[in-house]
Amino acid sequence: MEPRELLEALVDVVATLGELAATVAGPYRDVLLSVHPKALYTALETFIDHLRDTLDQGGSTLKRPGVASLGQALDAFRANLGATWAHVTAAASAWWDPVATLEDSWARLAREATELRDACRDAATAEATTAATSSALAGDLQDKATRCVRARDNLVAKAWQPLLALAKEKMASAEAAHEARLEAATNELVAATEARIEAQVATSAGRAATRRAQRAEAALGLLERLVAACDKATAFPRELQCWLRDIEAALKGTNEASPDVPEALVAVVAKVERLWEASARLATRHLLGTLGDIRRLLSSSAGGPGGLSGRAVAKQCQKAIEDIPTLLRGQ
Repeated sequence: MEPRELLEALVDVVATLGELAATVAGPYRDVLLSVHPKALYTALETFIDHLRDTLDQGGSTLKRPGVASLGQALDAFRANLGATWAHVTAAASAWWDPVATLEDSWARLAREATELRDACRDAATAEATTAATSSALAGDLQDKATRCVRARDNLVAKAWQPLLALAKEKMASAEAAHEARLEAATNELVAATEARIEAQVATSAGRAATRRAQRAEAALGLLERLVAACDKATAFPRELQCWLRDIEAALKGTNEASPDVPEALVAVVAKVERLWEASARLATRHLLGTLGDIRRLLSSSAGGPGGLSGRAVAKQCQKAIEDIPTLLRGQ
């Protein structure tokens, strides 16, 4: 990947996170997860903190105390300004630890995003199952209520059928049957009422579960994108490590006693240092401040202070993308 693409990948992570925060923000738009932390809102706050720490690492110095940058050491060595080959190799070795740390941090972010995506998918499935179960239960209860009403109507009709002339000894039995039918009709009416109430409760629960499932599905789509963005961003430290291995190999093949350092080596060193410095400026000028806005957006119910919204965050990220060529020129 080209340096511009590597930096754009970092911006894409922040931009996707902004869209996700806008989707989850608000007291009734969060997604409940089955794992700790149980709210996606809380998990995203933690993710933002880890992303901030990772982007901040790009601003960490590559210099050990008293050791010049690799580019400076090479320039001094070529110009015979007092720098020795030991200065050059010390400056080169200073790269490895911060780049390895950065790689670990991006790998952790990719894992966290994957875990959140999986948890959100489980939540969406569970809510959809609850919605379907509640809907089926509501239908069964409505059917039960209908059957009870019909049974009640039949009992009432039979109870009030005109009594035929009966012998005195059969009258008492007929009256008892009449009262029994009326009592049974009353019981059926009670059962129908209870079934209707339970059906209403089940319907309400199903609708709530459907809304939660829809919110989880909306968040899931963005979490899929966040996983992809984080996976792509891991290319940044991996590319740096590839270039460092090239530098290391070139250094081993260079005559330590001669100031004739290959121009190709000088060029790749300059490329790596420009990229590292550009990533640091990208973070400080754009991304760290945008992450603060995303955190405020996440905790807001209808956009943050000053009308902050997901669209505002997207504009900030677009501005960061447009600034990348300038940053790579060292400006």
